Amino acid sequence: MFNKIKLRILTKILLFPFAVIYGFIIWLRNWLYKTNFIGSTDFEIPVFTIGNLSMGGTGKTPFVELLIELLHDRYKIGVLSRGYKRKTSGYIEVKPGHTAKEVGDEPLMLKLKYPQVQVSVGEQRVFAIPQLLAKHPETQVILLDDAFQHQSVRPDINILLTTYDKPFYDDMILPLGTLREFESGKSRANIIVVTKCPKDLSAEEQQKMVAKIKPSEKQKVFFSTIEYGTPYNILNPMDRVSFNNDDAQLLITGIANADHLKSYLNDLSKEIVHFEFDDHHFFEQHELENIKKNYPDFTKWLTTEKDGVRLAFHKNWLLENNISLYCLPMKTRLIGNNTADLAETIRGFLDYFYKDEIVESDLPEPELPLQ
Repeated sequence: MFNKIKLRILTKILLFPFAVIYGFIIWLRNWLYKTNFIGSTDFEIPVFTIGNLSMGGTGKTPFVELLIELLHDRYKIGVLSRGYKRKTSGYIEVKPGHTAKEVGDEPLMLKLKYPQVQVSVGEQRVFAIPQLLAKHPETQVILLDDAFQHQSVRPDINILLTTYDKPFYDDMILPLGTLREFESGKSRANIIVVTKCPKDLSAEEQQKMVAKIKPSEKQKVFFSTIEYGTPYNILNPMDRVSFNNDDAQLLITGIANADHLKSYLNDLSKEIVHFEFDDHHFFEQHELENIKKNYPDFTKWLTTEKDGVRLAFHKNWLLENNISLYCLPMKTRLIGNNTADLAETIRGFLDYFYKDEIVESDLPEPELPLQ
């Protein structure tokens, strides 16, 4: 134990100079944007960004889904992502027939779940947004997935996510920790959401976390939890399964953090056989063959929806080997006493922005947490 502590201390000492250099570069970049030395582009329609201060795993895409559910019945939504780890480049409109390698797993998942929403990918958001609007001028609001650090676009509402298990105030800058920038970056947020909370998180604990977050008077803090649905067969969505405490489950994931998912499944299953890969991992056939070889008795495999769009690339192999692949849907649900405030803030802003186009033309100006 003592040697492990010494090793951790030595590692931090060795990494400290790199953290200082990286931190200074990020601080300088943020300062150049803040002083308008580097300009940010405004667009004629509302733009919302969803992102975090840390590296991955905060639930950005599920929160984008929450916003889609909140707005799709009233506004034409466009979602723009960079399409992380896709094998293509440039601006592409996501179609249901695309593969995850062409457009990225999360954009494809969103398009399959919400076909009425315009989903596109593009590395440079400031150039991709005009292309999206040129082809779809009916778009009324754009959601930028994982774009908190992309300050070349000036958002109307900036949403910052941080996890309950590892909030940004308990983290450190890369490479000492997982923060992409210093905690002070939270000042750019209009809304801060603590994600992946226990469903029974008490009001007292929420207040303690708010005190540590230290929001400004113009910032609002919300809390959310994860809810899982009934697993469905990716090749036959009408085929669904329920969990049995007497059964073992074979789980395959390629996500940033599967701890929350495993904790959920442990309460519903006899045993979890977990094959864990890197986030956004593109599965190879030999990896699936190895799993089948070592666990031939499992004919039902469980995965996430995000992993499912990548595993679907091997649908012929799955069929040939009589493997049924079931995706476990998940969604973000707000908890706490102020949950209605988020809908009021988001919808209130858009209703006021488009007040001349809706029936309630005399809508009062909303009290927005805008800086």
